Amino acid sequence: MSTDFPPYSDSCEECLARTRTVVRPAMAVPDGDGGLIAAYRCPACGHTWTCAWGVQAGPQPPTPPADPVGLEDLIAQLRIRLATQPRRPQEGSAA
Repeated sequence: MSTDFPPYSDSCEECLARTRTVVRPAMAVPDGDGGLIAAYRCPACGHTWTCAWGVQAGPQPPTPPADPVGLEDLIAQLRIRLATQPRRPQEGSAA
């Protein structure tokens, strides 16, 4: 199945009742397990959220900027998600 959506795109759940708003991540950070956590802000309604992804081929989302003015809420959500996301068992270890 082919889509025209860029890698790591997600739909805003707050807008789904009216229209499907496809959003690219504003930023992402590695999750420590070979994936990443992306943060989103809907351009239509302003809703923010995070989503975990396996790393995909191609361009990667930007990392948090050194000067996060206006992005503090997204950076806070990334930090919370990273701190609370369960770790995947490493290959070869007893689960």
